[in-house]
Amino acid sequence: MELAMDTTKENELIQEFQRTGDPKLGSELADRYDYLVTTACRTLYMTWADHEDILQEGRIGLFKALRDFKPERGVSFRSFATRCIRCECISAINKANRYKHAILNQALSLNVSVFEDNEKTCWLDTIADQETKSPAHDLIIQDDFESCEEVLKKILSPYAYQVFISRLQGNSYEHISQQLQHDSKSIDNALQRCRRQIAHYMDNHDDIDIDALRHFCQYIANYFTDSDDLTATVS
Repeated sequence: MELAMDTTKENELIQEFQRTGDPKLGSELADRYDYLVTTACRTLYMTWADHEDILQEGRIGLFKALRDFKPERGVSFRSFATRCIRCECISAINKANRYKHAILNQALSLNVSVFEDNEKTCWLDTIADQETKSPAHDLIIQDDFESCEEVLKKILSPYAYQVFISRLQGNSYEHISQQLQHDSKSIDNALQRCRRQIAHYMDNHDDIDIDALRHFCQYIANYFTDSDDLTATVS
């Protein structure tokens, strides 16, 4: 809760903390101004995170404000801290959103090397090694695959779904073109539609998440081969 304090005294205490790094004083100041975090974070939202996670990011911003505040610049601490808190939270939200879409972007760019010193190793090659396999893990992957399959078949056209699955198998544009009897431009357009539609769905729904999408990709990589009849996946 905010406690009344003379601005000069307020600035002196903050500067004392900056000089000494006194953890007790820092904790007292953080508690005093925690209401700024609550207020600044009230309208912020981060996908797949609790509101408490947002508040923790806000408290990091508050600490940075206590560390960097300079009263001689003529801005009150409250204004400076509010700006720092919101910037920290927005940065965290943007980072989370970039991570959220990274799985999808990688899934549509499977031929991109993931190691500078090994051009032959692509993202698809590393999927199966990212988690220790176990019967329980296999059940989770199967469950996530079925959830994603249901969603993707609902939001993608049968043709786009075929293209997406074939791409997840590691097939080139040329191979998919021959397989589905469409030119490479059509294949690329279908993949771009997949990216937009899946990203839009994940932005507005919570029944599939990053891990579920990654498990879907893993399942396709592990259990579907190029010889599988893809038309069966869209029937």
